[in-house]
Amino acid sequence: MPEKFTEEEGNEVNPPSSSVKKVMEERPSGLFGFLTAHPTPFLFILPIIFGVLTGLGWSKDSKVEDDVANIWIPTSGAFFKDKDYMTSIEGDEVGPSGVIAMAISREEGGNIFTEEGLNEITARMKEVEATEVSYNGHTYTMKDVCASSDAGERGTTYQYPCARLSPMDLFEETRWSFDESDRLTWYKDLMHPLLVRPRIPRFGILRNFCTSSGDNADDLPEALKFLKGSCDHDFLLRMSAEYAVANGKTADYASPLSLMSDIGNFEMNYPCKICIEEMYEGVMKQMTEGTQGMFKVLMFYLGNIAQDPTNPNQGEALQLLSQVQKALATVDRASIEEFWMYFVTRGLYAELGAESYVENYAAAMNPDSDQSFYKVCLAIYGGDTTKCPPPTVTLDEAKIALLRHADNPFSSINAGGNPFPFWDENAANMFFGDQPVGGSGIDMSGAPNPLNPAEMLNTPLQGTKYLDLEKFGTAEHTPFFGVGTFNPFDENDPFWPVLAKDPVYVWFMAGITEVSASCNNNDIGGTNTGNDELDQTTGFIAANLLSPKWCTQYNDPVGTDETRTKTHFAKMWFDLLIDSDPFLGISQGVDDPYSFTTGQGCDYDLTKSRDPYTGKSTSSILYNASRELYYIDEGEAIGALDRNLLFGDTEPPVDEYSFDNPLQRVGVIQNLHFFNIPSKMVDKVKNCNRPGGPIEDLSEEDAEEVLKQFKKKFEDTWSKDWDDETKGTVQFVGFVDDTGSEGTTQRALNDVTLSGGTLMAVSFVIIALFSFIFLFSFDAIESKVLVTMVGVCLVILCFFSALGTAIMAGIKLNICTSWTLPFIMVGIGVDDMYIVLLALKGNRSFERGDFIKTMNHVVVPVTMTSMVNFFMFSVMNISDIPGVYKTAQAAMISVAFLWSVIILCFPAYCYLDTKRQQAGRADVFFCIKKYKDGSDSKTNASSNDEGPVTGCLYNCFYKPLIIKEGCLRLVMHVWVLLTTLSLLGVSIYGATKGEVGLGLEDFFPSDNQAGEWARHRTEYLASWPINMNWGAVDYTDPNTQMKMISQFEKVIDTRHVSEVETKSLWIADFAVWTTRQCDANFQRRDPSQPECGMDLVYPGDNSTCEGTWMPNTLGLREKIVITEPCQPREGGVCRPTQQMHPFDMIILSQTVEGASEVTSWCPVVQGWSEKKLKFCIEKWRDFTGGAGSLQLVDDTATENPECKGDFFRDDEIVSPIPLSKGPSMFGIDLFTHEDTVDLIKETRALCDDDDEVHCWLSGIPYDYWEQYTTIYETLYMISGVAVAVGFVVASLFLFIKINSEPFHDHSVGKVFAGSLAGGFIIAIMCALSVITVIGLSSLAGVNLTAFSVMSYALSVGFAVEYSVHVTHRWLTAPLELKSAQERVEYSMSFLFLPTFMSFISSTIGVICLAFTKFEFNKTFFFKPLLIVMFVTYYFGVFSLPVLLSKLNFGFLKLGHRTSEVLSDDDVDEEVVKE
Repeated sequence: MPEKFTEEEGNEVNPPSSSVKKVMEERPSGLFGFLTAHPTPFLFILPIIFGVLTGLGWSKDSKVEDDVANIWIPTSGAFFKDKDYMTSIEGDEVGPSGVIAMAISREEGGNIFTEEGLNEITARMKEVEATEVSYNGHTYTMKDVCASSDAGERGTTYQYPCARLSPMDLFEETRWSFDESDRLTWYKDLMHPLLVRPRIPRFGILRNFCTSSGDNADDLPEALKFLKGSCDHDFLLRMSAEYAVANGKTADYASPLSLMSDIGNFEMNYPCKICIEEMYEGVMKQMTEGTQGMFKVLMFYLGNIAQDPTNPNQGEALQLLSQVQKALATVDRASIEEFWMYFVTRGLYAELGAESYVENYAAAMNPDSDQSFYKVCLAIYGGDTTKCPPPTVTLDEAKIALLRHADNPFSSINAGGNPFPFWDENAANMFFGDQPVGGSGIDMSGAPNPLNPAEMLNTPLQGTKYLDLEKFGTAEHTPFFGVGTFNPFDENDPFWPVLAKDPVYVWFMAGITEVSASCNNNDIGGTNTGNDELDQTTGFIAANLLSPKWCTQYNDPVGTDETRTKTHFAKMWFDLLIDSDPFLGISQGVDDPYSFTTGQGCDYDLTKSRDPYTGKSTSSILYNASRELYYIDEGEAIGALDRNLLFGDTEPPVDEYSFDNPLQRVGVIQNLHFFNIPSKMVDKVKNCNRPGGPIEDLSEEDAEEVLKQFKKKFEDTWSKDWDDETKGTVQFVGFVDDTGSEGTTQRALNDVTLSGGTLMAVSFVIIALFSFIFLFSFDAIESKVLVTMVGVCLVILCFFSALGTAIMAGIKLNICTSWTLPFIMVGIGVDDMYIVLLALKGNRSFERGDFIKTMNHVVVPVTMTSMVNFFMFSVMNISDIPGVYKTAQAAMISVAFLWSVIILCFPAYCYLDTKRQQAGRADVFFCIKKYKDGSDSKTNASSNDEGPVTGCLYNCFYKPLIIKEGCLRLVMHVWVLLTTLSLLGVSIYGATKGEVGLGLEDFFPSDNQAGEWARHRTEYLASWPINMNWGAVDYTDPNTQMKMISQFEKVIDTRHVSEVETKSLWIADFAVWTTRQCDANFQRRDPSQPECGMDLVYPGDNSTCEGTWMPNTLGLREKIVITEPCQPREGGVCRPTQQMHPFDMIILSQTVEGASEVTSWCPVVQGWSEKKLKFCIEKWRDFTGGAGSLQLVDDTATENPECKGDFFRDDEIVSPIPLSKGPSMFGIDLFTHEDTVDLIKETRALCDDDDEVHCWLSGIPYDYWEQYTTIYETLYMISGVAVAVGFVVASLFLFIKINSEPFHDHSVGKVFAGSLAGGFIIAIMCALSVITVIGLSSLAGVNLTAFSVMSYALSVGFAVEYSVHVTHRWLTAPLELKSAQERVEYSMSFLFLPTFMSFISSTIGVICLAFTKFEFNKTFFFKPLLIVMFVTYYFGVFSLPVLLSKLNFGFLKLGHRTSEVLSDDDVDEEVVKE
């Protein structure tokens, strides 16, 4: 009988027979035979290769994936295809880059809208907007970086504040954001061109032609007779307080100046507006042609005199002819409009200033006053009242005086002058003259009617009647002077003044007449009587009360007389008059949109200021802030801002506060800033207006670096002292996106991705120490510490080389890779190392043959483990989230590398260690030889050397509880069963309660200001920018146009999208532009060039860019035309029939069948070719600025000849249009991930899923929350596939492994059935594991994301790894072991140690994650992975053995009889017991 050895339990097992040894000795050596014969190459080749790969990969500069889009945005599906198409059209970066600057009350439930809090915010805004960055010798400021710093007009780049949206625009104190250049631009390019120049001339039209009392009310053309008196109601409302009250207004509604706002705000179909615009166009055309004709005919008659040598006036005629010719050269539409504006201003001065004149005059001349000028005058003239002005004047006398002042010569003493007729011509000697002081210098009072001298002919173009211009050249021509008697030099001719004093003639002749003058604010003189006391008193009063200070440093010339034309000084005087208090009360270079409001926005009045907060009570500040919020243009461009974007933590809630329900508290506000992307910045800094001069040599790479530094500095400055509670009442935090250059997220990604080095090193050290403990032996020969340490080092080197290889393959390190793989893959590699070492440790001898046999046996479990891991990671490639599948790909490389190092390299070191043992040398200190060769060391192990730790764990803990028969085992089995079922039940419950999504508040560490920003954003200001996009649809099709508008409006109407007016959609705005509702002609860049579509001729077929109207069959929004109460938004672009332009309705009634029954109409373009559409869109963009982010042909814009680097908007567009976009939009109220998913689903149903006209939504919510719309499907699919793969791999492994064993006598069918059953058992463990991990993770606060799905899938890999070994050994237990329980003991007595070591080594790495400062890592990596480790170990080592102990079926017994022969497994595994 062969010698027997006894296990601890007393079971006798036969030792290997001689036949087995013979088989072993005769077995071919193969790979390991070669390795043992030639170990040196295996020792060094792979480590060297790994070292090179590590160096090459890790030395690359771009090894870290810091673009969150390349980690988180799905790369498949319809949304990805749409984004890919969009990228192919417009490139990767389109910008602008967004900056969110948040201000928060440090006190919970506090209020920052106090004077103190607002001052803190103002100071911080000043500080950040003064940010500068120096780079390559240039200093870059906010205006270099910001996306927009122009007034929307040509040549104003760098001359206007950077565009940003801020609640601080509510307050006048925010005017600090305008510097001198900005204020001048606002005045010159916005206020006068947009408010003054279009409105004042039209006021004249309204007054004279469109009111029943107007001088020209009866001069309307026949087609417009129905509009007579159409402006009466609006005119009287503003001119008469009594009329206003009678019509339901307040008395102060009667404000003549407010007509200026009304004229601009009237709808184009409003009868008063139609009258104004039609007559304005007609009058300007008539005046242009009439003035040119008048000068031409005058030149004809002057030429006759000049050519007659006998005429005594020949010389004078030649001189006048030259002057008239020069004047004619200046006459065009623009100069006529300019003349008309100033002529109307002259009349307004008298009409609007008369009441004030009467009051001021009476106050100055009050006989009862101690400082009465009337008394002074009487004193001068000894009480002679006939020599003094009267003490009072009437309104008519006041109007005459004001007109006289306007016509008076320009004064270089005091340009504003004074209308009282008290002075001599030198603005001195009060009451020694009857002249006003100053004036325009051009007398436009006209001439007396020769036929009725009491009547003044002061209407322009009276000269055309004098010349009988209409009949000139005909037989009926009858000029005033008679045929052949023209003599303008006859002083007695009563008719010549009709032309000579014609306001038009006077104005244009003054334009060629030079004078020397300047703008000054010197004091107007008082009396000069010789009475010092009297003269000093009147001088003081005149200087302080009667001497206006109109001139500014910006007038030309100022201070010193210079030569200019009379018209130059007249325009200067009228402009100063318009700016003065009687009119607008505005000061050039001083005022701005905060100190002067235009009345365009609701609750704002013309000439007023925005509400100040300085010196105001908190309740007053909050009340004034309860209005609608506008950008600085008072809503002219984008309407009222959605308060959800900028206000948070308010009482009442944001959507509920108003003046009727005012704010009680504001806890959070945020400012939105916009920065250029590098390519745009390169172009911008070349602009001629750039302070410090243009920069011509800035490359895109340099611009990216400048932008990166600027963003960082801006963010740091804004968030300074965010965590210091002593620094004020307001906390400042912010976020900068990654568009164009590195922002907040990218910096965080860089920090987080590479911040795990310390924890990684700690985990490696602990794993090494753990390995040391479990493979250390007090027997120095038996101990395997050195080779273990070598193995750990090889595994670590191998892992880093795998990552290096991945980096070289284009798989950058991402946050998922760096925070999962190091803590998992090294553990997996060490686990495989344990398999090798434990197998060798269990070997009886140090002979080469035994080593080869052991390694041949080890290849199978190591390969199987690697295959399971490889396939588990390959399953993750199902995910279309780059962070997941790229991590999986890196892991697959790691698995392959780890297999290679464990099979092809590490055995060589093990073989050397075996030779060390054979030589009797000590572990670690191998120079010490404990035994002589071959003595006392013929076996590799004693039969009972389990070690103090492992032996105790199994014998004292596991075996009594799970294995050893008795009550304790029964109780424990019931306990295991109950806990397993309980875990399953709790997990199912937890899975149903789990939430989805990863937010920024999860990502940023708690000690980072961005983390605080993210928390408050989620809680109070949960909004993100979004966009609507359309591809190459048929933009010429009116049905497509209406469908686009419909899609846009339906998306806007959803609950999570902020309100945006329909006119902001480019196709809607363009369609309106092509109709009579276009208002672009209200203020033209070139008065001679109309700017509405219906006025522009397409040269292709000589048609105009005129659109039409279609019945509103899609239920589109209608424009809100009710103006009382004020409407902050306009609504849609469609119109009810009663609000249509009457001229349009005439046409539609003839062209649209059933037009009389249509109640609503929408603007469209119809029947256009692509070429015509292209032409008209380009004109629309040029004149109005356009929108839609249409693609432009490079280098087709015209450079501004007056400013290098400044370009007009006349680019050529790409046609047919491949891509267009909606306006800036925001998803709002996205307080939870479910809210964001709802946003995506609700809007996509209206856009992306619409097959009729394809559009798609994009933006941060769609990019980063896209995965959550199908996250459950992804979870089910990946988990299901992982379990299925686990089943297949396990079944195949069991079948191949069992069937290939040489000494079993089971049929293939039985082996196949048993393998399938084993695979099914393993699949059950996998399913249990993944369900439990999902549920417990959800209960632990781990939301469902792609990261957590990856962890859940890993649970299948670990479950397979544990259960396949247990199941295999249980299936192949010796047949002498009859009961299932005995077979479980057979399995676990051997596997408890390796499974425990595997669990510990893997768990060590995961536990290290608990010490990261990044909550993100704890939540999405530490928690689920730790749960994976414990759950899979518990199910594999406790639940599975308990289950197997109950399965005592014959077809599951696939072992051998040890009485006949031991299998290879038995040869190794029985002796591994030590």
